[in-house]
Amino acid sequence: MKINEARQILDDFVGRLTSTLAFRRTKCLVYSRGVNEATAILSFPCRVDPRGFAAFTVGVGLRFESIARWLDDGPEEATFGTPIHFLREDKNFTEWKFSDSNDLERLFSAVLDDLSNLAIPFIERYSTLSELRGAVESSNPRDWVNLGLDVDRRVNVLAAIQLIQGDTAGAIEILDNALLERRTALPKRRFEIEYLRKRVVQAN
Repeated sequence: MKINEARQILDDFVGRLTSTLAFRRTKCLVYSRGVNEATAILSFPCRVDPRGFAAFTVGVGLRFESIARWLDDGPEEATFGTPIHFLREDKNFTEWKFSDSNDLERLFSAVLDDLSNLAIPFIERYSTLSELRGAVESSNPRDWVNLGLDVDRRVNVLAAIQLIQGDTAGAIEILDNALLERRTALPKRRFEIEYLRKRVVQAN
């Protein structure tokens, strides 16, 4: 099986599957729907194994347009997201395997159960700015790492939330403190934070 063939077969399958949860196709193997203050995004990375079968998993993300405009995210880029296996209690990585469309049909219930029981609760929980802010502000790194945010992205997301909620001084303070903590770090650790700070200053 070639990768293009696998992607097409899988796209047909997940299109039907995600439609039961009110998602619509954005592009091949990417589906979205509006939820509260955000857009939920389901992506289905697919690969072809040298042994001849194809395998896929699910990425679960949320995009806040109000945050994206401050962070210069791409038009379809999630604000944060996580592979679905991180939402399982054991967090063990697994893939669904298939060789043809019949294999996929036999997986329908299993994939739908994971989306319904893992992805949808995650999406609904973190699809408001207030809930997102609570997780990102948490002193327990697990709360924001579970969203797929690294320590630097977390700074910018939190600053953007402050800006959206009208606290420009608070946003600048967050960015300044982060830059002070990273004063001896590699430039790549500082670049996005510095860029956002310049945008905030220019906007005010």
